[in-house]
Amino acid sequence: MNNLERYQNISVLGAAGKMGSGILLLNVLHSVRLMHQPQHAGKTFVIHAIDQNYERLEGLMKYLKTQVLKWAEKNIVELRKQFIRRSHLIDNKDIIEAFVNDAISIVKPSVTIESAYQSYLIFEAIIEDETAKTDVLRKIKVNNPNHPFFLSNTSAIPISVLDDKAGLDKHIIGCHFYNPPAVQKVIEVVELNDGLPELSQLVHGFATQMNKLIVEANDIAGFIGNGFFMREIIYAVDLYESLRKELSPAEALLAVDKVSHELLVRPMGIFQLMGYVGIDVCSLIMRVMDTYLDEPLQCPFLDDILNKGFRGGQNADGTQKDGYFKYNRGKAVEVLDIETQQYVSIDAIEPVVNNFLAVSTKVYSWNQLNRSKYKEKHLNEYFESIRREESRGALLAKDYMLSMKEIGQKLYDDGVTNSVDNVNSVMMNGFYYLYGPVNNFIK
Repeated sequence: MNNLERYQNISVLGAAGKMGSGILLLNVLHSVRLMHQPQHAGKTFVIHAIDQNYERLEGLMKYLKTQVLKWAEKNIVELRKQFIRRSHLIDNKDIIEAFVNDAISIVKPSVTIESAYQSYLIFEAIIEDETAKTDVLRKIKVNNPNHPFFLSNTSAIPISVLDDKAGLDKHIIGCHFYNPPAVQKVIEVVELNDGLPELSQLVHGFATQMNKLIVEANDIAGFIGNGFFMREIIYAVDLYESLRKELSPAEALLAVDKVSHELLVRPMGIFQLMGYVGIDVCSLIMRVMDTYLDEPLQCPFLDDILNKGFRGGQNADGTQKDGYFKYNRGKAVEVLDIETQQYVSIDAIEPVVNNFLAVSTKVYSWNQLNRSKYKEKHLNEYFESIRREESRGALLAKDYMLSMKEIGQKLYDDGVTNSVDNVNSVMMNGFYYLYGPVNNFIK
């Protein structure tokens, strides 16, 4: 069976979820463009969007139509070439409408797993739970006569575990997209040691067609992205506990977030990032990794926060839920005092934190440097100044960066990846860091 035949019948499991919806969108855009190629005229393409209930699927279809429309409007030049044989479509508006209709028509919403029993490609993006994943994958394997390929979006569970427990006969590969999948450039690919070459070729071909960057990781729990992120969480929590000797809970939390955000020139601080991902999600991933790794990887601090009712994450419209921070129009305006379980105005305590950090070096924001053609120059100048400075904030920033370098190096030493460049690539493309944590500016 060739790849084109596999693309003609796809199922996306967990299609209405945060990750699944983006993976579905990528598949829709890929399939509808294949459908419009002259050599594929008359061929049928179908994508089964499978999730728990029709309410979620109804919201998914609205999201999908909106996103396909946006894509079509941005890519009208390409679409005019695709529709050149439809001479009756003259106006851009008509071409865009036809493309959107074609795209939506190939998506078949479903609440039953049986819809995947005829598919040739299965994209799995359900809850990060070994039992849930293996049960679903096993059912499809047993009932699907087409020997489908399975592409799992797991971000923590070893692929060999899923393969073995679901009995997939090596027909599986790790294909970890980053959130949001339609926007994020990187895909972390995890192949079995003796996996199928044709499955690897399909994933690389799909990534090329969708302008994605593949970074290869070895089959060790957490892989590169979460292998780094979860260990950084532990470091940040330890730093918070240390600063609690000198600062209030809210001040200590804000100080750690400022160091990891502003002083390290990142898009957001570590506690904001945990809240964005979801504190519950971070706790779950850490527990999964702890199950499979020899080293202990635990953080009771996260469980304590969850027990107090703070989860973070995002609402259906993409706005941020309250976690370590409370938001107003996308901006963090209050920070959590973990001991009193009350939010404190950032404006009220920020002067105290800034005085504690006392950084004299001019700090560039991530937004300032992200698209600057002088980014490298400014980063070098900034971190050279931080390296020479002895303020509390500079010392904390230097220690933080050196610890991140050690985490990245450990991923390589432990065999999670075959190159430290892969660590840098995942963190720069998946987490939007301006520089790689292993090759950072603090020696």
